Amino acid sequence: MRDSLIRACRSQSNILVFIALLIGSGVFSHILTGEYSVEGGRKQIALTAKLMLAFSYALSFGLILLYWQTFKQKMTTITWLWFALITWSIISLVIGQFNTQTIIRLVGFLGCTLIGLMLFVCTKNVKQVVQYLFWVCFTIIVVNIFFIDWSVLSDVSSRNIKGVFFQKNQLGQYSFLTMFVAVSVFFRMAGIYRWLSGVTFIIALWLLFLSTSMTSNMLIPIAIIITVASLVIGRYPKSWLVIGIAFILLATVVFFYWTELFALMGKTTTFTGRTSIWAEYWALIQQRIVIGHGYGAYPEKITHWLRLGFHSGYVGLLYYLGAIGGSIFLAMIVLACKGWWKIVNRKGLEFEASFLVGFLVVFIALNITENYMLNRSGLYWPLFVYVTLQLAFLNKTKIDQ
Repeated sequence: MRDSLIRACRSQSNILVFIALLIGSGVFSHILTGEYSVEGGRKQIALTAKLMLAFSYALSFGLILLYWQTFKQKMTTITWLWFALITWSIISLVIGQFNTQTIIRLVGFLGCTLIGLMLFVCTKNVKQVVQYLFWVCFTIIVVNIFFIDWSVLSDVSSRNIKGVFFQKNQLGQYSFLTMFVAVSVFFRMAGIYRWLSGVTFIIALWLLFLSTSMTSNMLIPIAIIITVASLVIGRYPKSWLVIGIAFILLATVVFFYWTELFALMGKTTTFTGRTSIWAEYWALIQQRIVIGHGYGAYPEKITHWLRLGFHSGYVGLLYYLGAIGGSIFLAMIVLACKGWWKIVNRKGLEFEASFLVGFLVVFIALNITENYMLNRSGLYWPLFVYVTLQLAFLNKTKIDQ
């Protein structure tokens, strides 16, 4: 009976992985919690949304157990860093704000991390992951299309639309991720995938335009530059020096003229008030800069700026986990970049290297002004978990991807 159940689950693992990713993305939870006025009350609706995410976490955990032997074979040094980050998150909570709410938030963080680990364990290669992501992103875009009134969608003057999400930036960033995945599908796969990915890209681009998310728009040139640079280095190994010099020159121009560049985009160097938020959180970070305030902790005194949230993944990381958590995260980034450097010139892995490093750099850039780090739902954090693990694994193994 047990063996039959395991075989049945393995045979349907593709569907189970898709379901775990889709529900874990939080899109349906956003729909539920966006309708507090319906009969049943706020608490019941919020509980339903949390239970949906909990189902995704449990399903991911079950799939990891199902492929436990595969997990042990794919372990690398960076896997132990993930264990270290999770362990420190738990310790920080115990010595910080230890209460029911922070425990619930920690469980959500661990569950969201499990989704990324499941994606790493239960997939054979990057191409398969991109397929899963494409169908999940496609579904999210379709949900938003049906949720938004057609008169708004068809009006070019529409601005700041949010779709099913709480903020326009969330719609913009999901739209960008969909575009990023759709481009990968278009150039990697053939047949109906190529046609459907093209249509999906156009729709996602339109939603991004209507959301007017400046952060998401800035991610487009970053993704293009990094992905193309990776492909060029993969094909012409000696070109890394020229590309490196070009990046240094570009960074120098941005450093010295960033005020003028922001002015050209109609923005100020306060990042729409974010610098005031960061200043107040930094004062709190300095109080416990080594160990942090504990995962999920709230400031004891909520001011106007603090109630708006971190608006930076790095500020949130340091506030929650302190320098210890920040050091573990930095070590992960270093190992991931090292893994990319060692596989970028390996024949047959050009697509894998460009996709993985493209997302990695996007994630690093996105968290400067948005908070997608240590998340409890969504696709960015699970995909970051997957990318770091996969880069290390490709560096370790000679298996043809």
